[in-house]
Amino acid sequence: MAAMRGEPVDRAPIWLREGFFYTQPLAEADSFANGWQADPLYRELYYELAPHVDVIRGWGGAILGKSLGGWSNRFMMIPPEYIHSKREVVGPDLERSFGTVVTPRGDLTYVNEFRRGHDTAWHVKTLVQSVDDLKKLASVPYNFDPTTVEQSLTEYEQTKTALGDRGVLRLGFSSPMVCISGAMNLETFLEFSLTQKPLFHELMAQITYRNLTLIDAIFKGRELDTTVNIGGSEQCTPPMMPPQAFDEYVVPYEGQMVERLKSYGILVNCHCHGKVRHALQCMVDMGIDSTDPVEPPPAGNVTWAEARQIAGNDLTLIGNFEFDALCFAETDHIRERVREMLSKGTRRMIMGASAGPISAVSPQLAANYRAWIETARELS
Repeated sequence: MAAMRGEPVDRAPIWLREGFFYTQPLAEADSFANGWQADPLYRELYYELAPHVDVIRGWGGAILGKSLGGWSNRFMMIPPEYIHSKREVVGPDLERSFGTVVTPRGDLTYVNEFRRGHDTAWHVKTLVQSVDDLKKLASVPYNFDPTTVEQSLTEYEQTKTALGDRGVLRLGFSSPMVCISGAMNLETFLEFSLTQKPLFHELMAQITYRNLTLIDAIFKGRELDTTVNIGGSEQCTPPMMPPQAFDEYVVPYEGQMVERLKSYGILVNCHCHGKVRHALQCMVDMGIDSTDPVEPPPAGNVTWAEARQIAGNDLTLIGNFEFDALCFAETDHIRERVREMLSKGTRRMIMGASAGPISAVSPQLAANYRAWIETARELS
């Protein structure tokens, strides 16, 4: 929390992201998605690193679109009562979720796929295939029931108790743009972002209103010891969109969410991959407290030193170890990255990866995690 506020820290915080959910039980070998966590290589690494890293733990039921009672879904944040799905076993190592969204203009369907040993999902069929489908989704009436988020607040209390002083709580919201793109494949989304600009802005204004309604329902009249993450705005950065797309599609809408959250005294993180040189200045101007993962070239377009110069003392940088480097680079490269980052000081920085393991951990990945933590401990 001190790092996010820009206060002095006793050492550089380290966040390992997915695969290292300390304070939560590890999966057993028969777990469909996470059976790989029973591997001795992973378990030894997990417990070896535990004393030296920090925890950011989510709450609010942010699993497969069920966040905050289902209201924070990526189908334009429509009321969850219109979304129906059932999961079926279709093979020994394969399951699928078949979903239907009921709209006044006809049903829309989607299919997601899940594979044994992988803690993620593949979109086999997306909900929206055309502009007409998007308008169908937009036709779903919105009537928010604030009592439906009470279970999430109960989960907040339970998670806070379980976490104790081990780390920081985080509640996740999707960037309004992602609540549109989440309903379709990426190519369709990028095409529509150019050909359907008036419609997109109309929809994003509606989604922003829904986000603000949800923020008020959660935080008004309460003092919650949590941070908030707004995720997904990397879709509005190069190489997918030009830098100015961040000004057009992120700042006017996400900016309202940041302003409202700050009025409740909440620290806000912006999760944004890609080439973020331009976006970093936008985040500073929006009053965002921290951002991750600040990717270095070639995935990004800004070095750690350059990012630090843009951020100044206004924005905490969380990064910037690329997960593919952790998977495949030599340990000497990882150690050099640690030295490079710490040479710029520990104020307003958190050492973090661009992603974490969602499947079996390799010996090289384990060695690189150890190199990272060992070097950081030596230098901090």
